[in-house]
Amino acid sequence: MDTIKVDFIDIDKEWDKQISDYHFDVYHLSGWIAASAVVDKGMPQGIVAHYKDKKVFLPIIIREIDSEHWDATSTYGYGGPVMDKTLTDAQLDLVLEGIRAFLFEKGCVSLFMRLHPIINKEWLPTVGKALTHGLTLMSDLTKSEEEHWSETQNRHRRGIKKAMKMEVVTKIESLAKESAMVFSNIYKETMEHVNASQYYFFDDNYFFNLFENLQDRILLITAYQDGKAIGSSIYTICRESGIMQFHLGGTLNAYTHLQPSKLITHVARNWGRENNYSLLHLGGGLGSNLDSLYEYKKGFSSQELLFKTYRLVVNSSKYAALIANNWFTENDLSSDFFPLYRKEPTKETVLEAEGTESLVSV
Repeated sequence: MDTIKVDFIDIDKEWDKQISDYHFDVYHLSGWIAASAVVDKGMPQGIVAHYKDKKVFLPIIIREIDSEHWDATSTYGYGGPVMDKTLTDAQLDLVLEGIRAFLFEKGCVSLFMRLHPIINKEWLPTVGKALTHGLTLMSDLTKSEEEHWSETQNRHRRGIKKAMKMEVVTKIESLAKESAMVFSNIYKETMEHVNASQYYFFDDNYFFNLFENLQDRILLITAYQDGKAIGSSIYTICRESGIMQFHLGGTLNAYTHLQPSKLITHVARNWGRENNYSLLHLGGGLGSNLDSLYEYKKGFSSQELLFKTYRLVVNSSKYAALIANNWFTENDLSSDFFPLYRKEPTKETVLEAEGTESLVSV
């Protein structure tokens, strides 16, 4: 039987060099993972599995559970494994079994990964579980300018024309400390306006990490009117894979009627086409729902991809014990949240638990 060798590997420039031999994206690079560790409050760690002369790389963020146990999540965005394309599904399952055994010995309870809709498109593991959550959208950048304009919905065409008529101009900028702060202020105002969950209010250190580690991998497009920045979006760019992706964006509330975000998306698509990128991945709706955000993105392209996540319970007894220590409703227990023990109990559940405890103490 073929031996599977699994090791931890530091997430650093050497990691970047090793994965550069495979199909990867910005989300797999050390600079991105370092920034994501700020969001997920964990420690970056790489896993490399060897099967014969083939390799599988998993970039993860380690989060402590207790003095002996921890769990792992992938980076914010679309991470997922980087692997040798010649590995068969059966071989990949052997590798995953080897990874599970290795992680168990190291004290891991569970592994969660957001799969890349393009790079991990064909991956169908039977070890662990892959769930499909919804649709994302992409624009084929090999199409012509005329084809792109033709597939842009009329409402977006009107918005783009209105922005230009009102003398809204865009500037493609490097992500420096000053421009990162401009973006951060616009983005946070947008998150407040849409009542986003606290998770999406990224600390400024997150943006500083991006510009310090990924300047040549980040495209910042900002819209101005009369010299004032009114909207801004961050795109990731990976020349090696030809993938360009929308990451975050926002518009000042007082200027939404000028449609700067539509103009920015239009400019980003033009830039990607002119710079010979293969595709622009726009992402999907909030929580992978077919909501207004999804419909907005669909206004630029109707080409759909599937967004999936991968879940692996490494230590089933510890996983069950952690769930048992929490107050979960039947709805909680039947949800697809993973790992379930990290799910915040509903307010009603907490109140019920507190009431029960007070009765017991009496």
